Amino acid sequence: MYSAIKSLIENRSGYTLADALLQLMVLILFSQLFMIFYPWYEESNRSFHQRQEIEWELFTYDLQSYLLDIKTIGIGANANLHIGKDNRSLAINRSSAVVRMQKEGQGSEPMLMNVYEIQFFIDVNRTTLTTKVLFTNGLRKEKDFVISYVKE
Repeated sequence: MYSAIKSLIENRSGYTLADALLQLMVLILFSQLFMIFYPWYEESNRSFHQRQEIEWELFTYDLQSYLLDIKTIGIGANANLHIGKDNRSLAINRSSAVVRMQKEGQGSEPMLMNVYEIQFFIDVNRTTLTTKVLFTNGLRKEKDFVISYVKE
């Protein structure tokens, strides 16, 4: 085999059938690699949206847990949500493309990424919080949360 390749390299008679077949084999090999790579790329692109779904579910789980046994709730300027709970305050707001939570006005804990806009609405009975989110990729999500107040 090595002698056949060596004779192809040393052959100075021009473009031969053997050269054409070798180049065709290389082309077929690269096309097979492309056919393997493309489905993987599509799957990774789809998994990005699945990651966003998981992130949304984690955000809704966290927000629902913060709305249990609260004392006060309110919506401030720029769609900031303020929650009073057990002698401490929580603030949830959007900063650039990240929804953040602050405890006692100190530090920020990211809750949801790639958010273009978030809106909070409290119903007239103050028992339901509606959250509407528009992500940077155009996806819209909406969820209602039950608010439970601490019994005094």
